[in-house]
Amino acid sequence: MAGMLGRRALAFGFDMIGAGMDPALIWMLKRYHFPSSRLWAAANASAGDLAALSACLPEKARRRAELAMARAAYRSLLSAKAEAEDATARWREIVLAGADGDPGEAERARRRAATRHLGAQAPLAAAIGRRGLPLVDWAMTPPNGDTPPTPEAFDAPADLDDVTAGPVYQEGGLMRQWLAAPAETGIPGDVAYARVSWPAEDAAPRAAVVAGSGVGVEWDLYVRIRADFDFATRFTRRGLAAIEIVSPGHGLRAGGGRYGGEIFFASAPVSSAALLVAQTREVARFVAWAKRRWDRPTGVFGLSMSSFAAQFALSHAVRWPEAARPDVGLLLAHSDDLMGVVNGRLSKALGIGGALKAAGWTEPDLEPWRKALAPAPKPAVAPDRIVSVVGALDQVTPSRDGRALAKRWELPKANRFCLPHGHMCLATRVSMNDAPVARFADQLAAAA
Repeated sequence: MAGMLGRRALAFGFDMIGAGMDPALIWMLKRYHFPSSRLWAAANASAGDLAALSACLPEKARRRAELAMARAAYRSLLSAKAEAEDATARWREIVLAGADGDPGEAERARRRAATRHLGAQAPLAAAIGRRGLPLVDWAMTPPNGDTPPTPEAFDAPADLDDVTAGPVYQEGGLMRQWLAAPAETGIPGDVAYARVSWPAEDAAPRAAVVAGSGVGVEWDLYVRIRADFDFATRFTRRGLAAIEIVSPGHGLRAGGGRYGGEIFFASAPVSSAALLVAQTREVARFVAWAKRRWDRPTGVFGLSMSSFAAQFALSHAVRWPEAARPDVGLLLAHSDDLMGVVNGRLSKALGIGGALKAAGWTEPDLEPWRKALAPAPKPAVAPDRIVSVVGALDQVTPSRDGRALAKRWELPKANRFCLPHGHMCLATRVSMNDAPVARFADQLAAAA
């Protein structure tokens, strides 16, 4: 009883403090995270040539890059990058190809090296300075250069069985396994990865869920994952198998001189659409794999950016093979069409509007993209099998649009959760009282 009261008190206090945190947290991202990340990505792409890095910096930062402290930080970042690449190559051999070695230790070694590599951005940014650094390396295309995706672009891939499963290993109380499949991005060398986790004490999970995270959330790189982004623990506690996908342009799939998630914004809406079309198709393949593996109901879960991929899966699965169709959906920090996000608070902080205007985009040019990137009028899954969670103060993925979608899709009131928070703290609030996750798990059980 005391523990339950304590959790309720903590949740109440967090509601009071966290409800208005979005402006402050977005300011911090704009002031610290994005310029440091852009500098880190540019350093990674400089191929050991400090002059090449300096050439893309503002004048004051260029002068500071010549100082001994900056040179040392640059060398340290490149060394950490090489170590991370070596650890990842070894991880692929053991965890995916089944070479001799301990998969759990290979996974931990890869995460340690990746965390050190990511952490190397802080000393470099401190030495060179963040002021004046770009937040995004924009690559906007002219408005007449690309066409919006058609509904058929979201169809499931034909080769649903093309998934490579690595060896099973135990980590704590969970069984783990990594999957690799053809990427749907069309980028040479790209691979779609997912980590599978299920309770070690269970012969088979009750159901499965294919889970995707938010933009810039690289759960697959850090040694320790924040509790609010640890979906494996959250779902496996309820006897579910969690198939956590690595989103295109994130984590193991980041590259090309980009930081994790940058490509989502860099040439929006074109790059945003390409990422989400690819992720939606990859979700279909992993849903099909889970159903083959366990013959259990399989749901889709999406947080923030990935909620759009989940919405597209729930919209377009009517044309998918039965083997790939999700049975249940959980949408967290979701909205309606993607253009609401382009006009949202985080996008404004990044300067997407100015970048679009500079590339010649107008509101009429964006309208076809809004229509193409909107959910279907009706879902392919029964409305009572879809759970919606929005933050009442969310202006990043605007909650008013998420509530409108839940109403338009006719979700029952028991499946709609509107919490007194903005965007940035919503996942944390759900981790304190996971009634939405419980409702989702109940719907999966009902689908059996």
